[in-house]
Amino acid sequence: METPAKTVERLVWLVATVTAFGGGNLLLNLPECDANTMCSYQEMFDWKLGIGLLSISLIGIILGIQAILARNTNKKIWITIIFDDRSEREVIQDAIIEDDITDISDGWAKLEERHLTNRLEEE
Repeated sequence: METPAKTVERLVWLVATVTAFGGGNLLLNLPECDANTMCSYQEMFDWKLGIGLLSISLIGIILGIQAILARNTNKKIWITIIFDDRSEREVIQDAIIEDDITDISDGWAKLEERHLTNRLEEE
C-alpha cells in the first residue's frame, strides 16, 4: 500500500493530464472565423473553459515536477506538509515503539534516585 502523499501526487498528475487533454481539445475545436466577420473568442465559453483547463493543467504539471525533483534529491515535498509520507508499516512500527516520554520519565526517576542517595550519604 502506498503512502497518502504518493497517492495525492498521482492524483495531481491525473488531474494535470486530463485537464490538458480537455483544454487542448476545446481550443482545437473552436469554430473558424471568416475574414469579413469580427470574431471575439474572449466572449466564447469554450475558449474561456479551454484556457482555464490548460491553466489548471500547467499548475498541476509544475507541482508534479517539483514533487519528482524533491523526491529524487531526498527532500520533503509540498505534499508531505499536508499528507503523511509514511507507509502503513512505518506507522504501525512507530506506534509499537515506546514513546520518548517513558525515557524522559525514567531519566527523571534516575536523577531523583541519585539525589536521594546523595542526601542519604550526606546524613
